[in-house]
Amino acid sequence: MNAQPSPPAASPTREAIEALCATVDLPRPPDSLHNVGDGDFDSIGREFVWHLVHRAGLRPRDRVLDIGCGVGRLALPLTAYLAPGPLAYRGFDVSAPAIAWCAATIGAACPGFSFSRLDLRHPLYNPSGAVDPATTDFPAEDGSVDVAAAISVFTHLPPPVIQHYLCEVRRVLAAGGRFFCTAFLLTPAARRQLEAGEGPLPFRAADTGQWQEAYPDYPGAATAVDPAWFEAAAAAAGLRLAAPILPGSWPGAAPGESFQDICLLEAA
Repeated sequence: MNAQPSPPAASPTREAIEALCATVDLPRPPDSLHNVGDGDFDSIGREFVWHLVHRAGLRPRDRVLDIGCGVGRLALPLTAYLAPGPLAYRGFDVSAPAIAWCAATIGAACPGFSFSRLDLRHPLYNPSGAVDPATTDFPAEDGSVDVAAAISVFTHLPPPVIQHYLCEVRRVLAAGGRFFCTAFLLTPAARRQLEAGEGPLPFRAADTGQWQEAYPDYPGAATAVDPAWFEAAAAAAGLRLAAPILPGSWPGAAPGESFQDICLLEAA
């Protein structure tokens, strides 16, 4: 497998990837299951398949772990890209209805796609969860994942849970594996935009702590972390940045590669 974080020049174009993903004819989830995130379900899913191919070097025969898979926004378009295999795709989430829908709709139709529900406690999405997320084991064996993804996951978690998730990612990554994730990182540039009042989220530019909640009355709705802390946490887990962080548009008016910041990590 290609251990490089970037694909070769012959990698498919974005248009080709999105056109391939658009051929998926499986049902889409009902609106009642869309309890996280916004935007167009199909276009965002295709966007992130492109990011995984272009930035994380995802190949059709790679094994994917989708952390916080929700209602299959990434899984559905990946059914058109990943080759069938016993461990082609594994996704997990705290939402029992979402996992039940994914298993019945995607898992039943696509060999190698499996979904697990973890009863992880989260103040907003699963307040009665029985399992502390800072102690959980991901549903994957050591060294069994080529590309792990956590899209709009760290933006809802406190530092101790992020730290543990990074350790779990390192455990499950195969040699040459890559970890693609998104976050709200409180970089100096982001703080300047926040101070100017440009962004849609009420993070506080003057708060210099390692993390903060945008909505303190609603823990877990939107969380941001200091980039130095994030890199140190990754290093402590045995990971390092494989490419420069791509700033998102979340802090304000400046354009971004996506809404959230994009990070690509690999084993240190």
